[in-house]
Amino acid sequence: MDAEVSVAKGRIDAVLELDDTVYVMEFKYNDCAPDATPEVKQKLFEDSLSQGMTQIREAGYHEKYAGTGKEVHLAAFAFLGRSDIEMRSVIL
Repeated sequence: MDAEVSVAKGRIDAVLELDDTVYVMEFKYNDCAPDATPEVKQKLFEDSLSQGMTQIREAGYHEKYAGTGKEVHLAAFAFLGRSDIEMRSVIL
């Protein structure tokens, strides 16, 4: 597991590289009022997860692992305060 992995267009938040699989991870934090409605929280989660996936793709974070023969998974994690967490992933 490595953190802040440098690539041409930025830094990957975290990478977990196994024998046959690589997980490229982006973490997003969004401050959210503890008493926010479920609808507000869901909107913040969707926005944060979308931003994370967009950042991974636009910066080409996954390209570092192309040609390795390993399956590459892209994962965005969204945090709203300390107790609300969601995740979205894609396999390339």
